Amino acid sequence: MCGETIERTFEEMKIRIRDVVSGGIRLEYVVKPDEIGLTGEDFIEPENSIKVIADLQKVDNFVLGKLVVTFLCENHCARCLERLSHEVTTKYEVDLEILDGDEWLDLGAKVREEMLVEYLPRTLCREDCKGICPDCGADLNTEPCECNKGSK
Repeated sequence: MCGETIERTFEEMKIRIRDVVSGGIRLEYVVKPDEIGLTGEDFIEPENSIKVIADLQKVDNFVLGKLVVTFLCENHCARCLERLSHEVTTKYEVDLEILDGDEWLDLGAKVREEMLVEYLPRTLCREDCKGICPDCGADLNTEPCECNKGSK
C-alpha cells in the first residue's frame, strides 16, 4: 500500500475518514492497554505498550485495513501455572463500513476487539509440560509427586 506514514498518539486512534485517501495511508501507534479498554485482568499488563501499524485505504463506502499489532503477553501456563511472558505479533485485516454521516472511525476499538477475539488463554510453558499434581500440588516438571498419584 502506498501513501504516507504518520505516527499518531492514542488520542488520534479515532481516524477522520477524509484523511484516509484512496492511495492509502500508514499510521503507527504506541498505546497503553487501558487506552483501548484492556485491563490488568486481561492478558496484557497495564504498564506494557501495544504497538499498532495500520495500513488503511478508502474504497467506496469502506476503509480497508491491514493491521500489525505487537505486544508483550503476560499469563500463566495452563498446566503448571508458571508465569509466562512472550511477545505476540498478530496481523489482522479489517473492513470498516462508512455509514452516512460518519466522519470518524475508532481504530482503537477495532484493535481491542481483534486482540480479544484472537487471544488464546490456554498457553503452555512448553509442549511437554507435566502440570501440577491435583492431589499434593507438586509441580511435576521440577519435583517428584509426594503422594505418587500425579506420577501415574
